[in-house]
Amino acid sequence: AGAIFFYIMMSKNIALRVLTPAYVGRAVDCIANSFSDDPFSKVSGLQAGDWAAMSGMFVERAATKDLSVIAVNTTNGNVEGVMLNEDWKEKKPEEYSKLSEKWRPIRAIFNKLHISYKARHSRYIQPHEILHPLYFSCIRPELRRQGLIGQLFNKSLEIASDYHFDTVVCESSTTSTAIACGQLGFREIAQVEYRTFLYKGETVFYPLPGMNPEYQKLTIMERPIHAGLVV
Repeated sequence: AGAIFFYIMMSKNIALRVLTPAYVGRAVDCIANSFSDDPFSKVSGLQAGDWAAMSGMFVERAATKDLSVIAVNTTNGNVEGVMLNEDWKEKKPEEYSKLSEKWRPIRAIFNKLHISYKARHSRYIQPHEILHPLYFSCIRPELRRQGLIGQLFNKSLEIASDYHFDTVVCESSTTSTAIACGQLGFREIAQVEYRTFLYKGETVFYPLPGMNPEYQKLTIMERPIHAGLVV
């Protein structure tokens, strides 16, 4: 397939780097501040501290794997964007099951989505086969729509190729994100609608579309690693 064209307007003082332990705290801060005010957080009562507690365990582990990419502000050293990549077969950290009750509906909807995804695979997924950029990969709000996510994605594809992954899979929580992923060569594999999802018999995410029409369904999408870079 040909290259997928993507408009890049990245600030000159932003450098892409592989996530290392030295950047763990700053990467967690980027994630916590990026997600603390989104509709998922509002409907679930999550604050920046909750996102820091959840993402921290994943960021610490990812910092030892050489698969994840960050965008660093070379002027002040802040992490402005994170693409946290894991092998799909990587198990959740032990601390994940000990998160507060507020996380349980979110864990449940992602679990349902992942079960649907695996059911659509005709064969057993092997380790080192699918690279999974985690849902809480992000760009700080003030730097969005400037092409930075495309840069992080390209770098992740290069790393995935070096480590011999053949597929990349990601989740999308909004319509616009799903469209953007489609432009990057992803195709939808499975979905869960927010208004019909039940957690303990309750439609806990029913308010999401009313809070923001972009939030209609949680989807999981995939594309081959070598389908073409975003340029």
